[in-house]
Amino acid sequence: MPGAAIKLAEHHRQCDELFAAAGEAASAGDWIALAARVAAVREGLLAHFRYEEERIFPLYEETSGEEGATEALCAAHDDMRAALWALATYSAETDSQRYCREFAELRAAFEAHAADEERRMYPAFERMLAANPPRA
Repeated sequence: MPGAAIKLAEHHRQCDELFAAAGEAASAGDWIALAARVAAVREGLLAHFRYEEERIFPLYEETSGEEGATEALCAAHDDMRAALWALATYSAETDSQRYCREFAELRAAFEAHAADEERRMYPAFERMLAANPPRA
């Protein structure tokens, strides 16, 4: 799986673009567009989390031999899923300050999580795969 780290980092960039589009709607006070763009963020994040949890994390643990090596990353995914759920219960139009605050916290959590993965996990994953290609 050469270039896995590049592909995964590209997933992060796509999510960053979705966050940026939602942030623009929030800055403009366009609450209808914000709700639609946050829905796109939700779909993008959930798809990325599924990909990592179903394909990358098991392979990482198998290759590293460290059961539970991705536990903290999965916990961070769960925290962000909870934040997405909370956002779905608020109205950007009727409680814009709370909505925007919750959205900003989710964005910051994702940015920190993505940076951690790209700095620590993805390079190690690439090295492990180069040394021990996955069994077919």
